Amino acid sequence: MLRSRSPQEAKAQPDPLASLTLFGLAVIAAALLAAAILAVYTYSTPAAELPLVVATALAFGLVLAANLIGAVVRHFGVRRPK
Repeated sequence: MLRSRSPQEAKAQPDPLASLTLFGLAVIAAALLAAAILAVYTYSTPAAELPLVVATALAFGLVLAANLIGAVVRHFGVRRPK
């Protein structure tokens, strides 16, 4: 039989790192779409693409670093006795 959940487990808070990652990946996807549109349709302003691609790469690096730091903190963090 299935055990019912306690009230504390039912109202678990979402992981802030997961929310930050989701937001960052959505921004990166939008920036890549804008970079693709700029690469195809705007021949008059090719210099606009380089800052966008660099900012997208930096955003990806920040999301990756945040997740790596989060994994290290979870792995080596203070463990509470049960």
